[in-house]
Amino acid sequence: MVDISEDNCKKLSDTKSNFGVHGWVIIIIQGLLFWIGSGSMVHGLNIILPVLSSSFNLDYNTMLAWATPASWASIAGAFICAKICEKKGARFVTIVSLVVSGLCFGLLGTWSSLAGFVILFSGVCFFDVGFAYVGGVTLITNWFPRKKGLALGWATMGQATSTAFYVPFMAWLVAAFGVRGGFWGISACMFAMIFVIVLFARNTPEELGCSPDNDPMTSEEIAESRRQQDAYVCPFSIKQLLCMKDVWLMGAASGALFIVLVGVISQFVPRLVAMGYDLKSAILYLTAASLIGGPGAYFWGWLIQKIGTKPSMIVYTLWWLGAVALDIFMCNPVMLWAFLFMMGFALAGCTNLTTSLVATKFHRGAFIMAWAVIQPIQSVLRCCAFAILAFGLAYLGGYPGAYGLLVVVDLIALLLIWKTDLSPIG
Repeated sequence: MVDISEDNCKKLSDTKSNFGVHGWVIIIIQGLLFWIGSGSMVHGLNIILPVLSSSFNLDYNTMLAWATPASWASIAGAFICAKICEKKGARFVTIVSLVVSGLCFGLLGTWSSLAGFVILFSGVCFFDVGFAYVGGVTLITNWFPRKKGLALGWATMGQATSTAFYVPFMAWLVAAFGVRGGFWGISACMFAMIFVIVLFARNTPEELGCSPDNDPMTSEEIAESRRQQDAYVCPFSIKQLLCMKDVWLMGAASGALFIVLVGVISQFVPRLVAMGYDLKSAILYLTAASLIGGPGAYFWGWLIQKIGTKPSMIVYTLWWLGAVALDIFMCNPVMLWAFLFMMGFALAGCTNLTTSLVATKFHRGAFIMAWAVIQPIQSVLRCCAFAILAFGLAYLGGYPGAYGLLVVVDLIALLLIWKTDLSPIG
């Protein structure tokens, strides 16, 4: 097997984005998958719930309450899709997930019952994870085992900008084509991605005669690398992975970071409204933060490539510590803009860093097996964000108390990252 681990590769600090034509196509595909997936599961609820509520006379608050348990389908989706990915490959999982998610999303605009919404939105969450955070992410780690952080830095720009552009785009679709047509418009984007993936994507670069990371290799070396990759069998079972301390440390650390991210983002608009800003201004500030997230996405990928995954995660965790502290004491426009910059700059970094954390520890052939265990652990913890916030808001003096809890969670994440051993295995 070609030695491409971070520790043994002499080009570890190479920060050039020389991915080659085929490599850039994979990155662009993943950027679009992030844009669609994160928008459909998270940001789109800002338009999905009001539109369906008004069109089908459904109670908005009831729909909102059911959206959370429906989103838990993503936890099962992460594990099941990863297991299928191990057997059938990332390309297969991505294509199938796009088909089913597209059907579920389109039907959201036609089923007029609460039960229909819960079933279909659960399907969207289950399969969006399949194409954006399992299949697509595995393509990136297969194609760029040494430069996965830098590649994800470019790809996660799609996730960052989804916050700013997905909702206006869907609002335009609904206005132009009605509820039924508007929802199928998003589905059409998913179906279009299927054709792009069928034409241009393969599970590994070797299948297209390319080398991992676009490193210089002869055709004979590429062919040998493909034979080795095809013959690779993951040496770990699910049970063995669950017995590894570092697996639990990575799952808990990444989950804690997502608690901080979700906690801050989900309360950003209500927080500003409580400070006296009107709703329109608060939404504009959130849009500004998401645009800052584009350059931030690249920066975190560059930093991973420059100094390594673990040091970058420590920097990222400290960055969030400063951002949350600003949020607690924010009392004037200068502090607001400083917080906007810090929050926006960190938006896409979490996905990149937590993925790179696993890909650094596990060989690209073993990544998907490890991801099948670690991603659900991360997701379960991420779902605790709202409960933590609710406790702080109710019993610890409002937003200062709630964000104080996020500071504690962030410090726990820092400790867990510090204790994690990222020596490559598998």
